[in-house]
Amino acid sequence: MKTVVVLTALEVERAEVLKYISSKETIFHPTTGTDYIKGKYKLANEIEIDIVICRTDQTNVNAALETERALEFFKPDYIFFVGVAGGLKDVSVGDIVIGTTVIGYERGKAEDENFKARPQFGASSYDLDRLASAYSISDEWKTLARSLNDLSFQTEIKVLTGTIASGEKVDASIKSSLHQHIKQNASHALAIEMEGLGFLEVCRARPLTKSLLLRGISDLVEDKEVMDNKGSQPYASKNVSAFLFGLLEILPLSTDKSLETSNEGKDKLKDQVIEVMCKLYPAGLRENGIWENAGGNLALINLSQSGKGQWVEATRVIFRGGGGSITAKSLLQAVTLDFSNNQDIITLINKL
Repeated sequence: MKTVVVLTALEVERAEVLKYISSKETIFHPTTGTDYIKGKYKLANEIEIDIVICRTDQTNVNAALETERALEFFKPDYIFFVGVAGGLKDVSVGDIVIGTTVIGYERGKAEDENFKARPQFGASSYDLDRLASAYSISDEWKTLARSLNDLSFQTEIKVLTGTIASGEKVDASIKSSLHQHIKQNASHALAIEMEGLGFLEVCRARPLTKSLLLRGISDLVEDKEVMDNKGSQPYASKNVSAFLFGLLEILPLSTDKSLETSNEGKDKLKDQVIEVMCKLYPAGLRENGIWENAGGNLALINLSQSGKGQWVEATRVIFRGGGGSITAKSLLQAVTLDFSNNQDIITLINKL
């Protein structure tokens, strides 16, 4: 039976997720005492899956700690972080953001009268964020979204795919120095929150476990207190939880076939290589010189796109036999120089 772990930061978020599962039982971590609620969820095809729900509390540090514990304890097939966020651009209260990437905006170097940002990056699983994006325009989601919509907040629930800014501070004013810093160093971010970087940073170490960051917009920074008093957090939590469980219906949760030497098997291998590279080197081919270390030629890849876009293009090139002397295996062998004890990489090398 497949296992799915769902992490939330707040109790209001966890309460919405809990509405979808049955046969609930509380499980405690054997060493830390962390409490988990485990239950069953029956898919439309009558297949039952295990759902484990954990509340991490706020901040990236707490999210990282609880993500690590949950991954090690339950060894899930899929792990999601679901909750609310503040909207930065192109979103309204109640909308949903699929966090294809996350940018940690706080890291940097403070000089006399200047702060040089050194942002961190994380990435959700390539195939999961693509599947979530496809689900967001499906008739099934559109029907469900209409039933969720609350006209006191908006006229239509939109789903956007993009970058989420993550840090340890609450951005509550567009006039604040924090907000100006985010505009300067993460101007492309659609939303801001406090846990996504910690979650995805831990998931890097297990690149073959599918992971995805999902956020419901509960305020637009300037109107945070007003929206909170109006009940925007439960509304945004309800919307993003409904999206998650709709997405589960189209995941390959009822099959567990091994890879074969077929076109389908090669496509799965290619997706897994993309997954590993996007998570371990989210900034792209130049990070740690990984592409050139593996024998690749940077001139063959469009480097003006995002890190994830670079890896998608680069992986397709090498699986078509291009890229010069580089191969999927030589690329992953170069990765082992940076991540020598990562079992996911070793497992994938043995499949190539």
